[in-house]
Amino acid sequence: MKALKKNAIKHRFNDNQIQAVDGLSSVLAKYEKFLNVATRSQGTREGYRRAVRDLSVYTGLPPVGIEPDHILDYLNFLKDNKKLSWQKIKWDVAGIKHYYRYMEHDEDMAAQIPYPKEQKTLPRILSREELKRLFDGCFNSKHRVMLRLLYSAGLRRMELLNLKIDDIETKDGKFRIRVNNGKGSKDRYTVLSKRVHKELQDYYRQCYPKVYLFNGRQKGHPMSSEGLRHALNAAVKRAGITKEVNLHILRHCFASHALEDGMNIKTLQHLLGHSSVNTTLIYLHVSDIPLRGVFSPLDNMDE
Repeated sequence: MKALKKNAIKHRFNDNQIQAVDGLSSVLAKYEKFLNVATRSQGTREGYRRAVRDLSVYTGLPPVGIEPDHILDYLNFLKDNKKLSWQKIKWDVAGIKHYYRYMEHDEDMAAQIPYPKEQKTLPRILSREELKRLFDGCFNSKHRVMLRLLYSAGLRRMELLNLKIDDIETKDGKFRIRVNNGKGSKDRYTVLSKRVHKELQDYYRQCYPKVYLFNGRQKGHPMSSEGLRHALNAAVKRAGITKEVNLHILRHCFASHALEDGMNIKTLQHLLGHSSVNTTLIYLHVSDIPLRGVFSPLDNMDE
């Protein structure tokens, strides 16, 4: 088990380590089937499976042999790893709780796993100039339009990858994107940039995708998350951006810049697919909202 821990610290956990834990491959396969039937979103399925995998690889034990102390040890390991975000720990806790509650039917074990205290941090964003450099850093036109679509529509990573050709709607003068089965299994519409629509038309004529708007290596199948992340990292490097950049930052940029340009907060909430407006309000703290049309109520008071 110690060897596995050292390896975990030096490298990220991955599927190549599954075979080192007896029975883990079978356990994960059964859990995946359950999650598929439970109609969880793809992102949730991947996150929950990864949480159980990482816990078992860290301890060197299959889930049935893990004790509460092992889980606390693992969560403290995650907390002490400065490169991991609070969201990663939250995902792991949710996935581990879910596994023990529904696969092992062990409510006592699930109840003993504490949720981490939330670390409230403002989302990181890129400036508009940095975004231009990022897009220009894409040598592949397909990757460029994908990143521009993420930003221009405020999409999540899996929402982009799951887009199908028919989800782009431009009839009757409407420019919108249908997002099917987004976070929380909710459907919604978001805006389609007219500039990006033109770029999508050029891309379509060049690549002729089938079924999914952005096919992977095989037509009719979506592009992988790893492929999209690789495209982003390559563009960031070419653009000379030294900030830590991930795909979700483009969604943050959309929200912040939309507010700066005068979009109503409730409209933004709908486009982003937030259940609560309080989630959307956080972007007020990172937006450089101009004082256009602002007035003092004292000036309208009869004295």
